[in-house]
Amino acid sequence: MIFVRHGQTVWNAESRYQGHSDTDLSEVGRLQALRVADRLKCEPISAVYSSDLRRASDTAAMIAERHGLDVQTDVRLRECEFGEWEGLTVTQIKERYAEIYRIYQVDSVTQRAPKGERLESLVARVGEAIDEIAERHPDDTVVVAGHGGTVHAAVCYMLGASLYTFRKIRIDNCSITTLSLDPDGRWLLEALNDTCHLY
Repeated sequence: MIFVRHGQTVWNAESRYQGHSDTDLSEVGRLQALRVADRLKCEPISAVYSSDLRRASDTAAMIAERHGLDVQTDVRLRECEFGEWEGLTVTQIKERYAEIYRIYQVDSVTQRAPKGERLESLVARVGEAIDEIAERHPDDTVVVAGHGGTVHAAVCYMLGASLYTFRKIRIDNCSITTLSLDPDGRWLLEALNDTCHLY
């Protein structure tokens, strides 16, 4: 299972929280998506799944086009919902929600954005989608295009890692993270945040 974070958006460049906000790829993001599509064009990809948000589904479409596939969208692959923080920059959040954000930076498992989603909810819904995709494609290579939170959640879920591992993983725009099943049914991490194709 090959996970791809979407290409850069203007909000990414502005350090603005996106969550469920449906933002578009920037020009840089479109170039990144083309590069990751080129990187994956020789992989034996049987299906491409994506979050339904445009920044992810547009990235997925460029990958799918190289293989003559359609993108299958799934709302469960969306980014974490950030409630009142969506649309705000990190600087604005630090000014308006200083104490909550300070705690969130240290412990995002028990603290969340006001009216936002808890990490355990994110991991549960992403994990549910992953299980269904894996059951549907037991012997196939599939791409799952999503968000930073989607990939973080997938790694934690598939490796059985603590939620406190979530914020200790770096996932860049249009990076590739790959996991495969061994004969005993365990997920193995083969690549994490691979960005060689972007440079």
